[in-house]
Amino acid sequence: MKQTAVQVKFDSGRHAALVRYAGKKNVSIENELSETLERLYKRLVPADVREYIEETDTEKSEPKKKDSAAGNSEAQKKDFTAGSRPETVDFGLSGQE
Repeated sequence: MKQTAVQVKFDSGRHAALVRYAGKKNVSIENELSETLERLYKRLVPADVREYIEETDTEKSEPKKKDSAAGNSEAQKKDFTAGSRPETVDFGLSGQE
């Protein structure tokens, strides 16, 4: 999943105090902000949209599977709609008994 950096403006004095007291309590400000953003995301983004995003993220992270197990090569996947036709074999049976 691709990550995006988020920047916010915050009062310098409050930030200094937050860093100081978070450090005393062994609390990661970044982790706290990430958890807060996750809660906000779940509250504001509809469930079906979240599901779609998760599916597309999963598809992007999974490696593409090759058709080699089915024995399909690129030559076998030739598109016959582009003007070429499969070879026709005549067994000489038309009209004879």
